[in-house]
Amino acid sequence: MKKTFKVVKLLALRQGTSERTGQEWKSRKVVLESTEAVMYPDLIVATLRGDWAENPNFKEGDIVEAGLSFFAHEKDGRWFNNVRIIKIEKR
Repeated sequence: MKKTFKVVKLLALRQGTSERTGQEWKSRKVVLESTEAVMYPDLIVATLRGDWAENPNFKEGDIVEAGLSFFAHEKDGRWFNNVRIIKIEKR
């Protein structure tokens, strides 16, 4: 899914090393607001990974076109949704 959003907030960079693979990882949560002309615009929290997370080419307030990937996972009998940014371009 590709859609236009306003970047509301860039949260802090998170990084670490995977216990399973031993590889380093980087991620950053981004709060996006739909730019559709509606009374209550949608807000979504999505995750940037890798180099995009460390050095995003946009800032808060910018309009971006983002491709999103949605998936769910189960942990300890509870289900969670995740949204990943798979492509993002400043407009």
